[in-house]
Amino acid sequence: MPKRDPGHMAAVRQQILSAARAVFERKGLYDASMSDVSKEAGLSVGSLYVHFRSKEAILVALIETAELSGAPFAACGSAAALLELVETILHRQEAPDTAGQAARTALEVAAIARRSPEVQAVVIRNYEQLRSAVLEAVARVNADAAGLDAADALAVGESLLSLLIAAQSQMLIGVPTTIDTKIAAARMLISRLHATPVRKKR
Repeated sequence: MPKRDPGHMAAVRQQILSAARAVFERKGLYDASMSDVSKEAGLSVGSLYVHFRSKEAILVALIETAELSGAPFAACGSAAALLELVETILHRQEAPDTAGQAARTALEVAAIARRSPEVQAVVIRNYEQLRSAVLEAVARVNADAAGLDAADALAVGESLLSLLIAAQSQMLIGVPTTIDTKIAAARMLISRLHATPVRKKR
C-alpha cells in the first residue's frame, strides 16, 4: 500500500474541520451527523473515519485548534491597554444573537464536556490557558505600576476573569449581560493597580 502524503493528509484534515465547524454551527452538535460533515467537505464518510474516529473526536480537534482566547492578553503592557482589551471583549457579548446556533453549539459543548473526559480535558486546558494569560497580564501591569502586593493583584486578576466568564455565560443562556456595570467594575479593579483612575486609550 502506498504511503499517504503527510501534506495531503493535513490538508484533508483541515478540510474536514472547516466543514464540521460550519455544520455544527448550522445544525448543532446533536443534530449534525458524520454524513452531514462529509457532504459539506465533499468527501466520503469513509474518508472522514480515516482522520477521525467519531463526531466527538472532530469536536475535540476543533477545540484544540481554536485560537487561544488568552493570546491578546500577552500584548497588554499597561493598565490602559488591559482595560481596553477587557472592554472590547465585554462589548462583544453586548448584542448577542442568543437564539443563534453558535450560542446553542457552545452550550452543547458544555453539556458534552460534562460526560466526556476527553472533551472536558480540552475545555479545562483552554480555560487554564486563559486564566494564566489574564493573571500574567495583571501581574505585569501591577509590577510596572508598583501597585498592589501579589495576593491583592491575584484577586484583581481572578475578579477580571470572573467578569469575562459571567458575561459569556449570560450571553449563552440569554440573560441580560449588564455590560456597562461590568465595564465599571473592570475599571474599578484595574484602577487598583494604580493610585489614579485608569482610562482607556483613545
